[in-house]
Amino acid sequence: MRIVGFIPSKLNSERLPQKNVRMLGNTPLVNYVMRTLNKVELIDDSIIFASEPSIVKYIEKGLKYTFMERPPYLDTNEAKVQDFVGEFLKREKAEIIVLLHITSPFIKPETVSECLKKVISGENDSAFAAQEVRRFAWYQGKPLNYSLEKPIPRTQDMEPIVFEQSGLYVFRREVFVTQAQRISSNPFIKLVNAFEGHDIDTLEDFQLAELILEKQLVR
Repeated sequence: MRIVGFIPSKLNSERLPQKNVRMLGNTPLVNYVMRTLNKVELIDDSIIFASEPSIVKYIEKGLKYTFMERPPYLDTNEAKVQDFVGEFLKREKAEIIVLLHITSPFIKPETVSECLKKVISGENDSAFAAQEVRRFAWYQGKPLNYSLEKPIPRTQDMEPIVFEQSGLYVFRREVFVTQAQRISSNPFIKLVNAFEGHDIDTLEDFQLAELILEKQLVR
């Protein structure tokens, strides 16, 4: 059974240019997920899927990986997750894929391993990291998780809303081939805290990541 780490990358991020190689602490961002995947013994190879080979010069010496060049059209704002995963699977025949986004630098190797073992065992055919949130939420102009007609509950008594962490997904090849999705109807949901699950999309997110690192709130 072939298991690969899959790291998609583009350098022309619209909201935060060059974020995948931006310096977080003393190292370019890409290295955090590379270090994580290198510590997961069950993974056979970690593949960086990028249209710019220049990303390789930012990767620390000693980390094991394979570079796979992808079509430039996948760097456009119109490209969707299904597009780059589908293109990757045309070239890579792995049975299990560990998709880890560079923008999730604090995901722990133990978290990846736990998700991976659930999928390998067959107990689940997909897995992802998520966060529980107990806050008053609205959707489409209406309360989502409480009622205006009933007494306001204490937040600690509310049913939590579970948000995909958006950085880590583990899935069997056939899940994507048959459903064009990273998550099946029987996923394992690995809950992580706000620090481990922090995801970087904007400059503010990056600044928060710097604080998390500075205060040693992870690892």
